[in-house]
Amino acid sequence: MSWVRKKLEAFSERVAAHEEGRAYSYSDFLELINQATVNLPSGEKQIVEVDCNMTLEGLATLLAIVESRHIALPLPSDLPANECRRMREVATKSCIYEKLEGSGLILFSSGTSNRPKGMLHNFEVLIDRYKNTSLRNDRCLQLLLIDHIGGLDTAFRCLFAGSTLVIPDRRTPEAVGQAIESKKVNVLPASPTFFNLLLLSKIPEKHDLSSVQILAYGAEPMPQKLLKKLAKTFPKARLQQKFGTSETGAIRIKSTKDESLYFRINDPETEWKIIDNELWLKTPSRIIGYLNPEQGKLDADGWYATGDLVEDDKQGNLRITGRTSAIINVGGQKVNPREIESVLIELEGVESVRVYSRENPITGSDIACEIVSNECKSLSTWKREMRRHCRKELSLWKIPSSLVVIDEIEINSRMKRKN
Repeated sequence: MSWVRKKLEAFSERVAAHEEGRAYSYSDFLELINQATVNLPSGEKQIVEVDCNMTLEGLATLLAIVESRHIALPLPSDLPANECRRMREVATKSCIYEKLEGSGLILFSSGTSNRPKGMLHNFEVLIDRYKNTSLRNDRCLQLLLIDHIGGLDTAFRCLFAGSTLVIPDRRTPEAVGQAIESKKVNVLPASPTFFNLLLLSKIPEKHDLSSVQILAYGAEPMPQKLLKKLAKTFPKARLQQKFGTSETGAIRIKSTKDESLYFRINDPETEWKIIDNELWLKTPSRIIGYLNPEQGKLDADGWYATGDLVEDDKQGNLRITGRTSAIINVGGQKVNPREIESVLIELEGVESVRVYSRENPITGSDIACEIVSNECKSLSTWKREMRRHCRKELSLWKIPSSLVVIDEIEINSRMKRKN
């Protein structure tokens, strides 16, 4: 991994990051790597916990672990103690490490739909995908933490290009707006949920965001209505869709056009196929395996079933339509909640919507929804308008049987909407 240090050394006095009121040069970053190396255990390969509280120090520790051929376990400092304990237990009891050559990286899924999965990467293989990153002069906001594949992708794309990470004081719309304005951020990667929060909080009206040239979105499906709002709010910015999984790392894709949700997989190291509307990927950076092996779909031939439902336009372009794990079974009928959400979001006055399953003693499950709106209407009025609107687009059994109006979107640590 000598290329890592050579690349970072070449950037010398460039600014690597702004964090907690300080500017760190690449020389400072290399010194943080040296300090982390001194504190690593010597001898045989060990699991080393990495504190994600200080992002740049955490990244330095990760790169030191790669060099020292240990196994990194990033754990956010704000994670509940019982969850940290459970992750440690899963990591230490696994027998998968005998398959690992070189350094390792343990990641856990967000667990939004099932129990979080622990997975083991060959860290060197994952890092090598950034070896040929071209020099850039971006100022990129770092929103996701480094215990998430999206957060790592943002950080490595930026640092191995000699660009600057801008790390906000807090991961809130207001703090992000302040960081963009003060540091002239030009690349803003975020989930659709967080972009929606940014608009609902009126951050573009409170702060000067004119420096933003690229809006990069991923981690969950983007509603078409929100994509149009972003294009209108940031008329000079390019909209870039990103895609990847914890199991494969980031996959290079290219949107057909800015305001389209269709994309083409444009990664020479990645193969793809669709089985029963589910996207399967084959890439060298696929995980070695799961720490709790009863979870996940890893084919013996190197394929991985992503769990993402996709639509193919027959010209090689794909659009994500939902998750296999989110499908609702209503009396034997399979319902994709994203299909219903795409209809409800077009109802006048609706700013955000979530469709979910609710237990029903007769059908097993029925469909419920919650909406965010700034309009003052009675619940009975909302229900009446919702049903009238849905009847035009949906079969009767797909129309939600209950509706709740909420004040704000709840998000998890991965910046996704809570399910």
